[in-house]
Amino acid sequence: MPLVRPLRGIGYALDRYGAVAPGGRRVADLTDLACPPYDVITPSLRAELLARHERNAVRLELSAAPDPHAAAASTLAEWLRDGTLERRATPSVYAYHHAAADAPDPGKVRGVLARLLLEPLGAGVRAHEHTLPGPKADRLALLRATRTQLSPILVIYFDGSDRYESAIEQPWTDAWRARDGDGLLHTVAALQPNGDLLEYLSAQQLFIADGHHRYETALAYQAEVRGRAGPAEAPGALAVDWMMVVLVNAEREQLEIQATHRLVLEADAGALRALVGDSDSMWRAEPIAPADLPARMAERETAGGPVFGLVLPGDAGYLLAGDAAAVAERMRREPTSPAVRGLDLAVLHAAILRDRLGIDEGRIAAGAHLAYTRSVPDAIAAVTRGEAKAAILVRPTRLAELAAVANAGEVMPEKSTYFHPKLLTGMVFNSLEGDE
Repeated sequence: MPLVRPLRGIGYALDRYGAVAPGGRRVADLTDLACPPYDVITPSLRAELLARHERNAVRLELSAAPDPHAAAASTLAEWLRDGTLERRATPSVYAYHHAAADAPDPGKVRGVLARLLLEPLGAGVRAHEHTLPGPKADRLALLRATRTQLSPILVIYFDGSDRYESAIEQPWTDAWRARDGDGLLHTVAALQPNGDLLEYLSAQQLFIADGHHRYETALAYQAEVRGRAGPAEAPGALAVDWMMVVLVNAEREQLEIQATHRLVLEADAGALRALVGDSDSMWRAEPIAPADLPARMAERETAGGPVFGLVLPGDAGYLLAGDAAAVAERMRREPTSPAVRGLDLAVLHAAILRDRLGIDEGRIAAGAHLAYTRSVPDAIAAVTRGEAKAAILVRPTRLAELAAVANAGEVMPEKSTYFHPKLLTGMVFNSLEGDE
């Protein structure tokens, strides 16, 4: 089973950035200091974050320097020396609460930030999504340079027992708060290590929700360090044996998954047009204005068979509905489990991208044929401007689908899930130097 333990977290110094709140507890406002994780920071957002504050965590997470990894390591060391950051004297676990769009102020979603003992994926910790080599190489280079985990990954579990509330609600001391780019409040609060809470979390079946690249990077870095360590150390003895995570009970907390739409950058125009012709027995295309596609797709949330929105040049939009029997027959040829074969995105990647457009996994990994966006207006605009040959709009993946795929020991196509909001970088850092 997984093993969850406290950590001596590094955070922005409360004496410098905090204030005493009612009750004598110290609270720091990190709105100008925290940043999103690397994979959602655009060049324009990075420039905005760099200008926001000279100590913004983007200088560590995604430096704009010519050698970004070396610059991040130098900056981290400087901030530890000059008192910008401080490491807690004793191990703690942390409550991590974040709000939602319908209630931006209170901590609507509750989780626990702690250390998770690294283990190969598949048993106590399961993955649900493919990863790409480029992001893993970048994160590994940053980890080698800084020897610090700069942001936690999101790990979920499913528990409907009565034990949950008593385990999750613990008294806190110091806290760090920040609003993200959507105005949603994130709060991290230090808790005294609690044996019951740690035992409860360590008894759960865990699923990586967001952070597959960073988890696999942590495993790679652990192997490197242990390979140089000489005599074998017991599991958990080294700091690199652990991963900083936020654990959330998806059975009780209202997590939001948003869709990530596909931009087709290179494809044969005739093959795209054939998708909306009358001769394709697998797909039925209904002309719909591009801006109206999301609403029409949502209306078919429980409909049998996959549903996509297709945007083509000339402001042409189509609701693309798959014939359930024909799609099922096609997907039987895929060497995957029924849990994967039934996914909209698995159908998209196999029966449309690969079969109809010739975009296979190798071309996707190379990055020249497919791009991604969560914004429907941005997807439509990319086609209008000629930056994409087509946009394929998709429905969000459901949590039950995620769990079914992970429990089957398989993975979804890359970028199948986007959990909103993203956990912030800068609330807590986890050093990987020394023994534990």
